Amino acid sequence: MVGCVVSLVACVSGVTDGDNGGSSSVSTGSGSSAAGASTVLSHGGSAPVGQGGGAPASSAGSTPIAQGGSTVSAGGAGSASGSGGSATVEPCTAPAWVAQMPYKTGDKVTYNGAGYVATMDNPGYDPTISTYFWSPYACTPVQTTGSGGSTGSSGSTSTGSGGGPTNTSPNCPLNTLLATGSVEFDQIFTPPWAGHVPKALYSYDALCTAITGTAGFKGFANSGNMTNDRRELAAFFAHVAKETAFLEQSDEAGEASNAQDYHGRGAIQITGEANYAAAGQYLGKDLVGNPGLVSTDPVTNWQTALWFWMINYNPGTAGVQNCHEAITEGDFGQTTRIINGGIECPGSQAAQDRAQYYKNNCATLMVDPGTKLVC
Repeated sequence: MVGCVVSLVACVSGVTDGDNGGSSSVSTGSGSSAAGASTVLSHGGSAPVGQGGGAPASSAGSTPIAQGGSTVSAGGAGSASGSGGSATVEPCTAPAWVAQMPYKTGDKVTYNGAGYVATMDNPGYDPTISTYFWSPYACTPVQTTGSGGSTGSSGSTSTGSGGGPTNTSPNCPLNTLLATGSVEFDQIFTPPWAGHVPKALYSYDALCTAITGTAGFKGFANSGNMTNDRRELAAFFAHVAKETAFLEQSDEAGEASNAQDYHGRGAIQITGEANYAAAGQYLGKDLVGNPGLVSTDPVTNWQTALWFWMINYNPGTAGVQNCHEAITEGDFGQTTRIINGGIECPGSQAAQDRAQYYKNNCATLMVDPGTKLVC
């Protein structure tokens, strides 16, 4: 009989600056012990301390993830005229933009017949979405055949009259914050390294279904206060990026999805039988008997992450103990403390990485991140 749930959420990306009062064994997985919890649930008597539960470590000054989010018209300029006559504008003959190909500042590309120049180094962000990294430049559009589709940031190809990726879930409530829905979602989760292959588990459609189809989740990033809502989405996505290496990992490293244990799984890497039991009870799913659902079923994956974010309280955390409440108060650092404060706080590199991802996401969503960034 458990009087309260000690929240153990898997995360940690390489910093193990202490234990939680019990013995600990270091693993290479993405799971971690509870943030600031006074009791550590473990298997065999030791608390797993994860190393890796998120993206490879990057400094606080790392290159931001895709910024912007507004769509730039694909129409190029024709010719500029002045009082002395007309100036000839170069044709749009730069190489075609290629998704996930690294570009340097000053590189020129063409996309849908229009010209764009890189304003910052980037790993191949879409010029029409990542307007912080690209700017249009005047050139005369060149007629193109328009065959096929262009590869989006997720690596999938979608076709349409414009040739670019399209929103896969046009009715999702998150579209009020993400101007292009799943397209911008993919951009946010494009990491600053090559060869990114996100798992199908983390689909935008499944996230939307989890929000709209689960009691208690409709208030996620949906208060009506755009500043608060954008911050909450930016914060949630920052932690998911950290926990999953930008959607590349579904299970704690070295662990199998079908293992009958309670290692870190899913978007927030929930860990420990108590969390599986509490999340399963709330969702009406037997996650103790079938824990692999968290890292194999897309909707269950997002439901458990949102359960931890919206419903769960971490009683071992000083101050606010619920992530939704903490970010509503503008305190991103406290969300880190709730998720993994026992390992990452105060001010570890991992905590700074989370803050950097949050700031990048806030720039994408065009909202001030506030000042309470690192636990």
